[in-house]
Amino acid sequence: MKKLRIKLLLSLIAFALILVAVISYVNRQILIANIENQEASNRTLIENHILTDMQAVDNAHFYFDTNISDKMEQQLRALVAYYEKNPNIDTWNLQQMKKQDGMDIYILDQSNKVIYTTFDQDKGYDFSLCCKNFSALLDERRDSGQFYTDGIDISTTTGQYRKFSYLATPDKKYLLELGLKLSEVPVFQTFNFGKTSSYLIEKYDDLLDVQTINAGGVFFSDTESTRITVANQSEQFQQHFKEALRTMKPTEFQRKLANGYIETNRFLPYEAEAVRGASSKRVVYVKYGNDTELNALANNTKQFWFVLMIALVTAFIMLIVINRLFSKTIQLATYDPLTNVFNRATYISKMDKILNKRKNNTPGLLLIDLDNFKQVNDQFGHAEGDRILIKTANILNEVVEKRGFVVRFGGDEFAIVLYDTNEACMEQLAHAILAKIRNIKNMDNTKWSIISVSMGGVICESPKETELSLFERADKALYQSKKAGKDRYSSHDEVAVTE
Repeated sequence: MKKLRIKLLLSLIAFALILVAVISYVNRQILIANIENQEASNRTLIENHILTDMQAVDNAHFYFDTNISDKMEQQLRALVAYYEKNPNIDTWNLQQMKKQDGMDIYILDQSNKVIYTTFDQDKGYDFSLCCKNFSALLDERRDSGQFYTDGIDISTTTGQYRKFSYLATPDKKYLLELGLKLSEVPVFQTFNFGKTSSYLIEKYDDLLDVQTINAGGVFFSDTESTRITVANQSEQFQQHFKEALRTMKPTEFQRKLANGYIETNRFLPYEAEAVRGASSKRVVYVKYGNDTELNALANNTKQFWFVLMIALVTAFIMLIVINRLFSKTIQLATYDPLTNVFNRATYISKMDKILNKRKNNTPGLLLIDLDNFKQVNDQFGHAEGDRILIKTANILNEVVEKRGFVVRFGGDEFAIVLYDTNEACMEQLAHAILAKIRNIKNMDNTKWSIISVSMGGVICESPKETELSLFERADKALYQSKKAGKDRYSSHDEVAVTE
């Protein structure tokens, strides 16, 4: 009974574990799929927003900075006119000239090196060394002698948002350049892509960073104190930046960090609708994390343990309920209802297991029959007969102890199965039973005086022995006891000698 309860409990626990594991696994997969779909949807929305806003900013500057471009052209032509009067640029007071309109002045020599400027950070900067493509563009502008103005650009040394215009001197010896800080321009204050980036980062938890990089590999920045370039990034970063700029198609790579954290680095190529110089092509760098997924999965794991605990508690409750509902049924199916020893069905099941699993042990079977039991029922009633059966079962349990178990086949027929025994032990056990029954008879000369006990025992010695053959041999020994006058024990060996 105890083993049955344990098996039932283990079965319920196993069922609960499997059920919770399957449901949790399916739920987790659905959750991951939903998160991935939501992430993909959010990223598409974010990136469309980024590119659309950048285009809107460019278009706004294209349509509203005409006055700025005109002023820059007027100032550059005034500088050219001044150059024609005074070509000795060493004597120019650039800081005084800057005060007229607040724009920084640059003078580039024929190698495209900044030899004079009001913007100290750029002084001595050589475009022929750092930026060959842009340097070639400057050569073209110098040779053409025409006025050029770019759209939204950045300072090569600081990454600050700026607007530049160019005009060469008539002798093509110098290229004059004006630079305007866009953060001070009302149009840029209204149409500022940096505001869009900040808004998106604040709105989406997994959006970590949005940066704009010009074709030369310099990050756009609102401050003059920092200058970040692609060259300062990892080799993988540089490769994906170049790939996006070359193919004008999005590209990405991921970095797997501790505790399942993943950084996704996306590179979105962009080209302004109105092409204005080298600043028309850019790459938008977007970095995503997966905090939302990790938090959702962590909550899912907590839910799993919570549901598992509920399932285990439910399993225990079900065991209690089942035990109460079926304990009586199980008891009846396993034990004799009167004497509470094993019944015949349990005997057969247990005996088969003992015979199949035996190694060096020698099982034994002792059949016990109460002689003249029918007379007790006839003379004293069935209630007294039941008391004798119960007492007999108790005596058998006392004698056998843990060496085996007691069985009632029905009526006045009992048996003792010994796990490991020999003929001497079997005979000793039988005589102990006879002694106890005889002692009771001496104390009670009424109903017990009618009773005696006949027994037949057999030892299982053959590996091929079955329950049926063992029982048949024990039954022959029992018959020999009855034939010899009852109230005695006979072994199968004695029967074989007699035969």
